[in-house]
Amino acid sequence: MRLLRWVVVPALVLPVSWLLFQGLGRDPRALPSPLIGRAAPTFELASIDGRTVDWVALRGRVVIVNFWASWCFECIAEHGVLLEAQERYGADLVIIGVLYQDSVDDALGFLARYGDGGWPNLVDADGGLAIDYGVTGVPESFFIDAAGIVRYKQYGAVTRAVLDAQLSALLAHVGVPAN
Repeated sequence: MRLLRWVVVPALVLPVSWLLFQGLGRDPRALPSPLIGRAAPTFELASIDGRTVDWVALRGRVVIVNFWASWCFECIAEHGVLLEAQERYGADLVIIGVLYQDSVDDALGFLARYGDGGWPNLVDADGGLAIDYGVTGVPESFFIDAAGIVRYKQYGAVTRAVLDAQLSALLAHVGVPAN
């Protein structure tokens, strides 16, 4: 029995302790994306106002693809940050919203309540684009450089600090000074 205690207890306690130790140092919101460093998935989708947006037409520009929903609480705060970014960076930045498991009517209500930045908000009716980007929930945003390469994925609401850090690097590569 004594030998069993000296063998079994460490055999159980050590692996559990190691797992806990490994998890404590990680940010639970930091989800790796296999898209980082790869070409962004292409698309051609209709926006909520009926315009068609083709990914090919966006090449050569810095793009944020933002998956959001009207029912998403975090999306409210993030929307304000994106509105500020649109005002601050203007034509140097393209923001593309993508509705995630939401209706056009609810999205229009959200934009009427919290402000419409004028960027296209795409209808991803079958969820195909969300699948292509590996979206697990909203909000999620992908920062894409002018060559069409995904450089950063933000799981959760985009903050001003994240926006400034990512855009300063991406815009510098296309000759736009950081504001």
